[in-house]
Amino acid sequence: MSRRSTKPAARPRRPVIAFAVAALVAVTVTAWSLSPDDATALYAKTFDAHWETLRDEYPFFELYGVDWDAEREDHRPRALAAANEDEFAWELARLISVLDDPHVAFIPSIDTIKGRWSYPDLKTKLIERRAIVLGWPEGTEPEIPAAFADDPHAYPEIISVQGELLTEVAQILAAGPLGSTFSIGLRWPDGSETEHTLRRPDKSNLPPPKKHYGKKWLVTGRVGSIGYMRIKSFSPELATLGPDGKMTTMLRAALRELDDTDGLVIDLQANGGGMVAASDPFLGNIVKRTISYRWGNSDGKTRVIRPRTPRYEGEVVALVNARSASGGEWAARILRDAGRATVIGGRTAGAEAAVHISEGPDGSVVHYSAWPMVEPGRTPFQETGIELDHDLPLTVADVRAHGYDEAVGRVRHARFAKALTVLGAPATDVDALLALADAADREDEEVVTSTR
Repeated sequence: MSRRSTKPAARPRRPVIAFAVAALVAVTVTAWSLSPDDATALYAKTFDAHWETLRDEYPFFELYGVDWDAEREDHRPRALAAANEDEFAWELARLISVLDDPHVAFIPSIDTIKGRWSYPDLKTKLIERRAIVLGWPEGTEPEIPAAFADDPHAYPEIISVQGELLTEVAQILAAGPLGSTFSIGLRWPDGSETEHTLRRPDKSNLPPPKKHYGKKWLVTGRVGSIGYMRIKSFSPELATLGPDGKMTTMLRAALRELDDTDGLVIDLQANGGGMVAASDPFLGNIVKRTISYRWGNSDGKTRVIRPRTPRYEGEVVALVNARSASGGEWAARILRDAGRATVIGGRTAGAEAAVHISEGPDGSVVHYSAWPMVEPGRTPFQETGIELDHDLPLTVADVRAHGYDEAVGRVRHARFAKALTVLGAPATDVDALLALADAADREDEEVVTSTR
């Protein structure tokens, strides 16, 4: 049996419309021009390639309560019986979506989705790892339970897509052929549940391949004696890596400009990670002792972060939130383990392991966790997120009580105010510090807008 028929519904995680399309370099074998028998053979090879790769390398089946053999028996017959590429991709998405892991992602063949798939223009946010709907496309609003008819903040939670429980990967299920319909399950503030049908747009609206921030990935400033450094990504696309790579050099230069400050806020909120070859050398300019981690197994990869000069000597606060993941989490974790940072914010994504990629014969791609941290005496943070010194979460209850924008403003103010308190700086500096962070967010918006 599949996990869905044996386990209670887990809390949904990410917004179901967050659909990423990557530029693929693998040669794609499309089923459009194949005979039915050859198309079925391609489906079989693709399904088996992804399933077997994860069987051999994915480390968290037990953690997420998934019987991978049973999932194969459940999904493979339907995948091979697919009438077309769209049906096959959707069934493969159903298979991958049982893994409730923020590092697991499924990208159908570009030939399947480019110009032919779309997703509904819902406004959703991930709050307490739950997909909360803040707004609907005009004319598609659901029937609101009578108890909330006059409540503008009765934001429902998405709990399923086409009957599939919402997990880290299930957002792919909201995408599909142009103009097609699908159902979502909603849970309202009083716990009542309803079903709602949405229609996908007639024009493809999938985002372009992800682009890095360019020079805007790093924003710095100072308020009084406190430095501020917003690091939005450790993406390998940004520049060459390593101790003398361009990205590390830029991080080190920014840190040097702030070396006369008494304290430093390193803002890793929404930093989704990247390459440790970019982050580790930079962290060496902050730690005061060597710190190491081992991945995979007893013979696995070892990360070693060594102290480097010039070294920042002031006190450090690291800010994190629900969108801090992977390398963004690791950076805060390493600084905390080394005794060099107080970590403030909300529960992080819990994406600990290094990522590998499985490429299917049809051009589809699966990203998956491959190397968990196995260092004796250290607590893994896969699924749970990193340890926080001060937990100041954005809660669904606050969002429903005050509205999303006001609730976000309150928690941001609380996090930055706590950072100043920890660093021994005047509380009156909080507005100026928030202004630096707001400027960094506006630059984010400008970059996103310019690449669409």
